[in-house]
Amino acid sequence: MVSFILQDWSANANNPKGRFVLLYFRLCQGIRGLPLGLWVLGAPLLVFYVLLVHWLMGIELDYKTTVGPGLALQHGVGLVVHQMAVIGSGCTLRNGVTIGERPPREGVPVLGDSVDVGVNAVILGPITIGNGAVIGAGSVVIRSINAGDVVAGNPARLIRRIEQSLS
Repeated sequence: MVSFILQDWSANANNPKGRFVLLYFRLCQGIRGLPLGLWVLGAPLLVFYVLLVHWLMGIELDYKTTVGPGLALQHGVGLVVHQMAVIGSGCTLRNGVTIGERPPREGVPVLGDSVDVGVNAVILGPITIGNGAVIGAGSVVIRSINAGDVVAGNPARLIRRIEQSLS
């Protein structure tokens, strides 16, 4: 259980706010994963998470969201992640990022591993962001992005490709 709760610790070195939020996020995920009779006992912690992290800190990262290990939150204020979105391992999310569905409730994004999302980027709809992709600051992404692509703009366009190492 301790390793589960601390799985994002090293990704947020020198970032006490990111460490706190993700430690509490993982604790709530652990509580929510308990059998019904037991997780109800942790319900006050779940409610306090919503009040503190969502309402006061302005970081809407629901504990029901599927997130791989090693998530890094840089600042995080204004972050909104749909609870059905999927975030791979080793991703970085910055302040003002929105990951959500596009009306009329078409579906939500899936981010691969090691995706780096810039400040104020918006990623919407039933799309896939490939492993190692980089989303530039202020970009609006409404189409799937291939692994290793660097995109920016509104709408986001390919800027260049990062060569993936074979090692």
